[in-house]
Amino acid sequence: MAKKTPGLRRIATFIVDKRLLVLILFVAALLASFFTAGLTVVEDDLYRFLPDETETRRALDAMGSEFYTYGTAKVMVDNVSLDEAFNIAAKLREGAGIKSVSFSFDKDHYRGNAALFDVTFKGEATDDISNTGLQYVKSVLHGYDESYVSTEVGRDYTKTIVKNMAIVGSIVVLIVIGMLLLTSRSYAEVPILLVTFAAAAIIQVGTNFIFSCISYISNAITLVLQLALAIDYAVILCNRYAEEHQSKPPREAMIAALTKAIPEISASSLTTIGGLVAMSFMQFGLGADLAMVLIKSIVISMLTVFLFMPGLVVFFAKAIDKTRHRSFVPKVSRLGNFAWKTRKVVPALLLVVMIFSCYFAFHVDYGYDYESLYPIKMNERQEARAKIVDTFGNSNMMALVVPSGAYDVEAELLEQLEENPHVISTLGLANIDVAEGYRLGDMISIDQFSELAGLDAMSSTALFALYAAHNSQYEITEDYEVPLVDMFLFLYDVAESGQLDLDEEQLDMIEGYYDQLSDAKLQLKGKTYSRMLIYSDYPVQSDESYALIDQIHEIAGEYYGDEVFVAGNTTSSRDLDNSFKTDSILNTVLSALFVIIVIIFTFRSFGLSVLLIMIIQSSIWINFSVPYFSGEKVFFLSYLIVGAIQMGANIDYAIVVSNRYITLRDQHCSKHESITAAINGALPTLLTSGSILAVAGLLIGLLVSESASSNIGISLGRGTLISLVLVLFVLPQVLLMGDKFIRKTTFKKLQFSVPTRFSDDFEALGRSALDGSAKAKNKDSGKGKPANQKGGGKSKPANQKGGGKGNSAQAKNGKSNANTKKKNK
Repeated sequence: MAKKTPGLRRIATFIVDKRLLVLILFVAALLASFFTAGLTVVEDDLYRFLPDETETRRALDAMGSEFYTYGTAKVMVDNVSLDEAFNIAAKLREGAGIKSVSFSFDKDHYRGNAALFDVTFKGEATDDISNTGLQYVKSVLHGYDESYVSTEVGRDYTKTIVKNMAIVGSIVVLIVIGMLLLTSRSYAEVPILLVTFAAAAIIQVGTNFIFSCISYISNAITLVLQLALAIDYAVILCNRYAEEHQSKPPREAMIAALTKAIPEISASSLTTIGGLVAMSFMQFGLGADLAMVLIKSIVISMLTVFLFMPGLVVFFAKAIDKTRHRSFVPKVSRLGNFAWKTRKVVPALLLVVMIFSCYFAFHVDYGYDYESLYPIKMNERQEARAKIVDTFGNSNMMALVVPSGAYDVEAELLEQLEENPHVISTLGLANIDVAEGYRLGDMISIDQFSELAGLDAMSSTALFALYAAHNSQYEITEDYEVPLVDMFLFLYDVAESGQLDLDEEQLDMIEGYYDQLSDAKLQLKGKTYSRMLIYSDYPVQSDESYALIDQIHEIAGEYYGDEVFVAGNTTSSRDLDNSFKTDSILNTVLSALFVIIVIIFTFRSFGLSVLLIMIIQSSIWINFSVPYFSGEKVFFLSYLIVGAIQMGANIDYAIVVSNRYITLRDQHCSKHESITAAINGALPTLLTSGSILAVAGLLIGLLVSESASSNIGISLGRGTLISLVLVLFVLPQVLLMGDKFIRKTTFKKLQFSVPTRFSDDFEALGRSALDGSAKAKNKDSGKGKPANQKGGGKSKPANQKGGGKGNSAQAKNGKSNANTKKKNK
């Protein structure tokens, strides 16, 4: 074991001796976290994380400041007659909070026995008045068994996913307890570990406010991933303490354990952080968002283990001693024998699988419109949307945003767009019908307005003159005309101010027009931009829809130049598709590069880093080739995020086995013996870390009703299981066949290496799987005990240099060494 620096030991001594002060500070931090947790700003719209220069972001920014968007709902009632449907529409229109209800006898609203109502609320989706209207809609539908409401009104992504994650977290905690009871060495360690995890989780939530905002995905799933990713850190310290406590009292044992554990845990975190750092370079800002939150959670977990946990262990040292038990993890020596027998076959098969899985992974159908991706566990809204889409189809709406200008130009543009056979309809101020053949954008003269509004010629002339006085661009002439929509709104303002004397019938007519016109103007015309809606029958995510966007740009550009934006799910999908092509390559290369650097400095071997990367990259490609054969659509973020987590976190499993194997090989054990002992020694860590991360991911996928999080969870759980399978059933053969390659590419003179990921804390446990001759020789010596037993005379653990007749590595150097070399050559 490398000699520890005095400075690191002084730090460990300070932490242990000042444990009461540290505990008080942590309690204060926990109390503060309960308050600061409420300061975090959570963003529900994932499209807000697109780069600023993308068309979607530019269009969303323009629309957010210029237009008012009423909340809407699609309401479907199945198994009703046409008469019943019209009665339902009439009832819906009577409700508080309901602005309008569209229903007619056509294929878009009545198909078979199903009726579809388009409901518009009186406020935006987040307004209370809209939620009041939604509750009224549900009350009207109460007596109908097959009714469905698809709407954004009242939907709170954060509240929904946090509620789901509370269930997931509870189950994961129970699984963690079970795994810790199975793999720990003392029952009292379990509550200490749980308290440590809880403290780290609370501080993690309480410090999210340091970011300007975080996504609802990061806010929800980080806690479970934090537990799954960082559990190793606490287990490493526990194992180190148990090892040191065999010959030292609690205080001295914890100081020695912490001195050794700090560099080991720090090195352990580097691969995980390296993979997450790669995510921060993604063009899609959600990668950086999740990376920052997860990296912070890992750092907080490390600090909690370094500072908070030592005091707990020392305080409860007696309880730990009294509740010690044997390890329940079974020996798996047969895996070592299997690896030895198949060492020449499995690596070749891996190369073949790796090539094909790479091809299939990049030909999976990736989804970019997360609203059309459904989780395994759908909530009521998702079930309603799926049923409505299945019955009436899914209309693809795009919003065309252009600089405000003449209505006749907008009308001409809309007419030209409608010539496309795949454009179902368009909607803008210029083509909304009002009455008697007039449209809102039509230019209207004094005589025409007089007839339409029921005003006498004198009143109309006076009104037009007043309008001209308020708008310097207009001048009274014989052919003086103004936009109908502007004149009606101006007439309403004049009537309200009492400047024009109108009878009650005229006032009622004007008020009726005003409601319609003001709503239309709020939604379609701003100070700088105008908005037009285009409905297409193309699928949202398709090459045809992407080509339609280009056609819209080309046509609108003839009228407005380059300052034209198209917003909608299709535009967002195209923006995300474009970023994915770059992000997927960048993410793969950077995560592999960061991990390679960590492994090289850890093991001082370029060859080993290549082999380990090959194993984990294979698991990533195999993971994402599964949907290719199942025909499932994968949310594109799943590949980027899960790929980075697999590369950064799952590679730890490969490092555990590799570290033990190399340690034993350096002690002149045979390859067969070394790989068998390495698998046995690493199994507790693999079972604990791997199973928790896999189960956490699968539970997120199965129980969370938010599409993006569910898809990420399924991919993460499946990927972790695949990584475990490869580490247990493929990596051993790769290490055996690559043994010479590893040794020839090891940098013997590298001066600044990171301490190894996992030191062989209980080497005797792993070495118990070695051949009988080694055991017999150790037994015959009679002068030492294994490192994990109390007492021990002059014996030293197998992973330490020098000393004692009981050293099993020294015992192997005699007679069996020559046989070993002959056997393994």
